[in-house]
Amino acid sequence: MAITVDGWKGLSMGVFTAVSILGAWLAVVMKERAKQVYVTSGVLFSAGVLLAGGFVHLLFDSDEHFEELGHTDFQWAFAITGITVVLLECIELALERVIDNKMSHSKPRGEEQHSNKDGGDDEEHDDFVDNEEHDHAHIIDANKPLASILLTIALSIHSILEGIGIGATDTVPALQSEFVAVVFHKGFTAFALGNQLVSSGYWTDKSKRKYFYISIGTFIGVSLLGIGIGWAISYANSGLTAAIFVGITSGSFIFVSALEIIPGEARVIKGERLAILPVVFCFIAGYMLMAMLALWA
Repeated sequence: MAITVDGWKGLSMGVFTAVSILGAWLAVVMKERAKQVYVTSGVLFSAGVLLAGGFVHLLFDSDEHFEELGHTDFQWAFAITGITVVLLECIELALERVIDNKMSHSKPRGEEQHSNKDGGDDEEHDDFVDNEEHDHAHIIDANKPLASILLTIALSIHSILEGIGIGATDTVPALQSEFVAVVFHKGFTAFALGNQLVSSGYWTDKSKRKYFYISIGTFIGVSLLGIGIGWAISYANSGLTAAIFVGITSGSFIFVSALEIIPGEARVIKGERLAILPVVFCFIAGYMLMAMLALWA
């Protein structure tokens, strides 16, 4: 018996949820039990997935939407993606400065003077080595406080847009091709989100573990919500809004992967002198596999 359009949409809800949970679980297992080279390889694999998702999938989709709407006088998709990267980096820099100022003001004056006088360059050097070589989670959590929140928001926006696309599709062949592309994408992106949350301490620190569940739950929930919205308003015309949001999400993917994840992992590779071949292979493989999904998306 052939599955109907509504059947495919219902199946999508269940399969997307299961694949997302599996991807997040694998991130936790790899972080807790695997050697650092395997964890870094997995993180860079997810970074490659995000880069391909931003450049190959979302940027192209946004540009295609603008062309279909007749907005061909300017490269709106590229401009929106670029300004998103710029604005997010500005927010990151400003947030880091605020955190640095609060930390310096909260430190006792006597302790600060003592550390400056007695610790000197040696203490600063020891802190640098410790951060670089031994405390991967601290690097991301302290120096890149926006990464996990931003990645959750970016993936959630893309997830709801994906869901709306699935829900709004009204033919079985088109729905089947979208289903195949999205189900692989869900696993990759859930792994990327889980990796970032675990690296930021939201799993290892039990007091913060609820935020891990909230983030993964949000990622799953908005996808289901998107399918429901698309299912209910499949004939609604919101092409311009979708084009803008896809461009914003493209910039978010590129920012998180290129300016957050990759520099952090590069410090880990250098500090722990990890083997280059497996991490480079996984990075390239993540990009290529995600890029190839554009053939069916």
